Amino acid sequence: MRQRTLLIALAVAVLVAAAGIVVVLLPDEAGAQRQQQGFVVSFAAAESALGDDEAERREQIRDWARFGLAARLDVDTGGMRDAFFDTFPIRDNGFSDLARQPTGPGRALFHGDTLHLLVPRDDVNDKRTAGLLLDQHRTDTGSDPAQVQVHRYEIRDHTIVITDENPQSANDFRTRNGYITKKINDELDEFLSAAKHLSTLEIRDGEVHAGGWNWPGPDVTAQDITVLQRAYSRHEQPGFSLDPPKKIPTREDVRAVLKNVPQQTVDLLLDGQADAALVEAGVFDEVSSEKLKAAGLPTDRTDLWTMLNHITNHPLYNEARYDGGIAGTEVGMTLFYTDLIAKQWVDGVGDGVPTISGFVPDSNAATPPSHCETSAGEESGRLWFGQNDKAFSFNGDKASIGAQSTRLFSRSDGAEGEVEPSYAFGRGLRWWDEHYQSVADHEAQYARLDQIMRWSGALEWLASKGKRLPETEPATDLRFTDWYTRHQDLKERGDIRPVQPPSATQEAVLTKPSKAFKDCGFYHVRGGVSLGDGIARTGDGFRADLPEPVRRAGPKDETSALDNGNGKITEVTVAKREVVDKVERTINTADGTATVKTTASGRQVVPLGELKVMRTNVRQLATTLKADRARIDYRVDYQGNHLGTLVAEKTRSFISLSWAKGVVNRMVQALQPLQRGKSLNDNVFYSQRDANGQTQHRVGGKDDPWLTIGPDAPADTFTVRAGVPDGRGIVSHLLAGLNPRAPPTGEFMTLKPTRDGPPIAEFGNAPPTGTPIQVRTPDGRSSQLHVDGNQVTVATSDPLLGHNGEVEGAAMLSDIAHVLATRTETNGLLQAVRFGDIGAMIGRHEIFLSPPGHQWSTRVLEALGGKATMRVTDGKAIHVDQSSLHRVSTRKLTMSEVLNSPSTTIYLNESFRATLSTKDGPVAADALNQDMTVTVREVSADQQQAVPADVRVHRDAEWIRVDAPPRIGLPTSLNIVITLNSAAPSSSPATPNGPAARILLICHENDDARGCGD
Repeated sequence: MRQRTLLIALAVAVLVAAAGIVVVLLPDEAGAQRQQQGFVVSFAAAESALGDDEAERREQIRDWARFGLAARLDVDTGGMRDAFFDTFPIRDNGFSDLARQPTGPGRALFHGDTLHLLVPRDDVNDKRTAGLLLDQHRTDTGSDPAQVQVHRYEIRDHTIVITDENPQSANDFRTRNGYITKKINDELDEFLSAAKHLSTLEIRDGEVHAGGWNWPGPDVTAQDITVLQRAYSRHEQPGFSLDPPKKIPTREDVRAVLKNVPQQTVDLLLDGQADAALVEAGVFDEVSSEKLKAAGLPTDRTDLWTMLNHITNHPLYNEARYDGGIAGTEVGMTLFYTDLIAKQWVDGVGDGVPTISGFVPDSNAATPPSHCETSAGEESGRLWFGQNDKAFSFNGDKASIGAQSTRLFSRSDGAEGEVEPSYAFGRGLRWWDEHYQSVADHEAQYARLDQIMRWSGALEWLASKGKRLPETEPATDLRFTDWYTRHQDLKERGDIRPVQPPSATQEAVLTKPSKAFKDCGFYHVRGGVSLGDGIARTGDGFRADLPEPVRRAGPKDETSALDNGNGKITEVTVAKREVVDKVERTINTADGTATVKTTASGRQVVPLGELKVMRTNVRQLATTLKADRARIDYRVDYQGNHLGTLVAEKTRSFISLSWAKGVVNRMVQALQPLQRGKSLNDNVFYSQRDANGQTQHRVGGKDDPWLTIGPDAPADTFTVRAGVPDGRGIVSHLLAGLNPRAPPTGEFMTLKPTRDGPPIAEFGNAPPTGTPIQVRTPDGRSSQLHVDGNQVTVATSDPLLGHNGEVEGAAMLSDIAHVLATRTETNGLLQAVRFGDIGAMIGRHEIFLSPPGHQWSTRVLEALGGKATMRVTDGKAIHVDQSSLHRVSTRKLTMSEVLNSPSTTIYLNESFRATLSTKDGPVAADALNQDMTVTVREVSADQQQAVPADVRVHRDAEWIRVDAPPRIGLPTSLNIVITLNSAAPSSSPATPNGPAARILLICHENDDARGCGD
């Protein structure tokens, strides 16, 4: 069957299928966007760093897209240092105050004079995503870049497909994406109606100009601006809080807040005769409503909760506190609502609780056992929204506002003041803080709060310059209950329980309890909203003169400096113009390597994965960056021990990422199963007992310490805590630390399997028995092991496999007996196998083993997913795919037409090899004659790989992959594809999860080579 393809340019979108004709039409703009060239980032060899939380997995992969883009752009060590000095290659809540861990769909990378923006291909808010990143860059550095280039990305199973749009000037980019600037005289309303998102205020020639975006959003009115401006002109801080009363409640207060409870019941409560146990049982849903009624108690849990608060001498209600003259205004109402509803939603209370991916109310969340206390208790504290210092900069006559102006803060009540919240108390609030935009997209009042925060910060700055915007008299007689009833567009429509106790001077509401749930404790929260106060807190200080590429918004110690890649940058947290916390980074660059040592004060609550790091006086993180010859190495050490290394290797249009676990990463992943009632996982390679009977677990490589686990006790060195729940859910704690390895006691080491756990190492001097197998490394070394059934023996002193050998050797020994037992025939090739997170290749009597992050291991991990076979040529691992292919169609095209086909993976027949410089593996697309006519066969595959094979075997011939930039969609000037067939196709091949949906096999025009022809 012959098939012709005609390309016709039109500008409509239609799909017609009749009489064997398929017509696809795309709009000119969409076609132009979708045809752009790009590249593929594979993270198949880095997936061991990804956790189970789907939302956090996406955020981590987006970070890696930025890292892959840096590799694509050939960013050198200095550029990597400037872009990544305050980030880490993997995310963890334990690093949240030590590093920038961006959230949301976009990522930015500044390189040269261009700001590169990574934006999802399917982002419905793509203008906002890109615009916020550009705003943050200006806020950080003080100016816009010369150029902006957008890169559209799409995350697939194990890859990120990235296509490049054309660069444009920052001014053009802002104009095309809805940026507006206006002089503000009597035209404030005009600006507010046109620009819903404030970006800048500046003074030019004595007049105020505003800049912002015309994206859809909530209204901020001239009346709102007036309310805020008047507060700052009086040197008052506008804000809001729902506070418990400071006075002891009177009997009349109790009656007022329990207005729906029978008078007789309230009298018993006031006389101390209420059945406290029954009231508490009602709150915890442990008693029937019939029994509550029979005792004269209410069945409403909010009333029961209020009664229990009275019995336990806790506050009965929360009273509104308005600061800066915002009482009765629309600003005050927004702050009241956002404060109250945040508390309720975090507790899972209300009928509008967000169903956002990743958001889990505290009443539904399970606290990791490591963070559970062993005795029951309660925790109270406050939450408040405040200004994000890292989103504001005030330079000369300009105030710039970055991506997220609002943050959510929380503190707990301690014996002598406020302290860090526990993990459980702060979990939901921390998520909200890190994903504020997602919540704002769910409830417009949080988007409005963010705009109010932007205006408040900018107006505080404007007031400090002695300037004012035009004013419009606001309403000041609003009541929250009326406002709440009137605003039917609010996401939360539940009963807010207003009360009017005589002692209250402002509106008051009852605290509504969450549902009863079993966790580490039962608690409630209280808090408030504070608006822009950056200038009041910091004054004109805490600024540092730093080079543009390393400038970041937020207070800095004035001594911060960087010169020729060496210096110190200290970020500070400031309250009342005094430093209350700091993160110090010492930067050194030498011999093509940049190191950053980060130190910060200790914390009571430091998570690491699902574990808890026991308190240390100083937290230490160190990164080492080196970019050279199409490879980037990015190592992290935590508390002096290797956490892991992210590696990027570039081969033309392909970037391969790999994550090499360090001893800390393996330690954490090994221990986490204990908290779920399981045994240590395969991150423990094997165990041994020292002379004192203490069990040690190997989790690292050469010269790394070993893991020991013991009872909960004070610790002086780096230790983490795991919690082990019993059948009743009661948690006991274990402490795990890293200690020097005990020396071996024999010439040979034999690993013997255990019933449930890692193998046990035993030592002796008798020669090994079993089948000898050679282990070969990329640098030409060779070691030997012996397999006897399910036991493996090596020389104790072997530098690769021995007791103090390399990490890849230990990983292999742990699983080699099982892998060899399941080895399959490979037709003379090597079988690709996985040893934990390390890829290796097995032949009949030899194993090809490399360190994690090496091309051998990375290429194997990319190839796995089916029956993968490999070979080694000139020191490179080549993936040879022998799975079946099925012909779909045949046609004649020029090589240029083939290479410009969208969504394809292209393979050349082996007959082309004589004209190519490549001995084995992929060939560069630009090495091919673009004008030659070739025979093209489209085929479908039984087995699809996210990362295409280097070589395919089909019809007794080898086919060599062409390394070509991915093309998404259609060529720019060609908007219709018409395919003519002799008959309508009955079906199409399945769409793979990899970077290309179609596979094309290419033969010479005469079509007579082996594997070609019909």
